[in-house]
Amino acid sequence: MGPRLAHLTGEPKTEDKNASPRLPRSKDPALFATDSLVGLVADIGGTNARFALAGLDEAGKIVTDFRQDMADADYPGLEACVSAYLSRLGAAPRPTLAAFGVASPIAGDVVQLTNRDWSFSIQAFKAKFDWSRFEVVNDFVAIGHALGGLERRHWRPLTGPAWPDELPAAVSLVGPGTGFGVGQVLRGAGGTIVVPTEGGHASFAPLDELDIQILRAMLGRFPRVSNERILSGPGLEHLYQAMAEARGAPADPPAAPQILEAAIAGRDPVARDTVQRFCLILGGAMGDVALVQGAEAVAIGGGIAPRMIEFLDTTLVRARFEAKGRAQPVLAKVPVALITHPEPGLLGAARLLFADQAKSRQAATPEPGQGVAP
Repeated sequence: MGPRLAHLTGEPKTEDKNASPRLPRSKDPALFATDSLVGLVADIGGTNARFALAGLDEAGKIVTDFRQDMADADYPGLEACVSAYLSRLGAAPRPTLAAFGVASPIAGDVVQLTNRDWSFSIQAFKAKFDWSRFEVVNDFVAIGHALGGLERRHWRPLTGPAWPDELPAAVSLVGPGTGFGVGQVLRGAGGTIVVPTEGGHASFAPLDELDIQILRAMLGRFPRVSNERILSGPGLEHLYQAMAEARGAPADPPAAPQILEAAIAGRDPVARDTVQRFCLILGGAMGDVALVQGAEAVAIGGGIAPRMIEFLDTTLVRARFEAKGRAQPVLAKVPVALITHPEPGLLGAARLLFADQAKSRQAATPEPGQGVAP
């Protein structure tokens, strides 16, 4: 992945619908190779829809341009949102194919977003926008496709074994966010396979007395306690409430962002204990996932973990990760790292469209100074 993706590293900004319709773009007028296909890539969440154009540069590297965030609330549906983005491209190349990562299970032609009252037909979209190819995957699957394209600077290794220079063949992917995503990334000579799972709904496994108190408190509100009931944005609020009850001082929980902010600032002891316990439970859940999947490494995505790094990168979390009895020596060899790339969903969608072409083009391009044999 070349340096021209650098414009993706800034903090995403939601589009102002009253602002100029011109889209931000690279300063390089020859970003895409003249013979490259151009694809529309998108990361469609319940709050924002993020778009960019993707293609190959002359060296065969996957690059993106015309990056834009659109606020979901400004549009009645995804078709209107996509049309608004495309209308702003001006003289930019028109996309002839597309790949979307969507915050929803994908189980047929009709896709219904989980946290937004939007639905669409994959086949109808393909016909409407005249795309020769339209890939729609779960947003966590898109992140899985990004892993092979991340540079070393896009990884934040956590306490434990060193993160490898080359991504191993079997990687577990977890991510606390709106829910608790769990997937598996398998890499080999034939390419990358991302296996989506519903592993976030596996049962919460208490390890100590406080975990048991948390389980009891949550069983008073839910018929069953999964990892997702704790390891998510809503789960952080559930955990705060359970931690307050365990202290003998029941309290209504603040919203998840306020819990995290108070924990980092040290203003609220319950919030700080909640975030610390969240990370310990995440450590244990990651260890379970790695054992079940036979992982050689574990990658953490999602929007919550990067803000918890001071609580997450500790020897106590690492100990929870490895605390699997006779299987501890197996997990002691498994490194864990946080994904720090700001837009892995867009990168993954671009790789879904162009990874094979990039590999072929790069293989056919002579190294500098080699020339072509007569």
